[in-house]
Parts: sequence; C-alpha cells; structure tokens
Amino acid sequence: MTDQERQKAEELISRLELTVGQIFPRDAGNSSLIATMIQALNGLRSLLGLVRPH
Repeated sequence: MTDQERQKAEELISRLELTVGQIFPRDAGNSSLIATMIQALNGLRSLLGLVRPH
C-alpha cells in the first residue's frame, strides 16, 4: 500500500468512526449495531495495518 493509499484509507475509516459515534439513540436497538460497526472498523484497521491516532 502506498503512502497515498494509506492516507486515504485512514481518512475514510476516520470518517466512518465519527459517523458511528454520532448514531442516536444509543438504546438497545442500536447498541449492538454500534458495537458491531466499531469491531468491523477496528478489524479493518488491523487488516490494513493502520494505527489509530491518539
């Protein structure tokens, strides 16, 4: 993966993470969906070797 591809992937995943964080209400109906989406994004980061910035 080139630096440009890595940067674009990071941007897209970060945007998805922000979007997941804005899902409301966070009730029982959405909580499992939110957890699944976070796990999927973390798995994608791991697969692509993208370290989450702190």
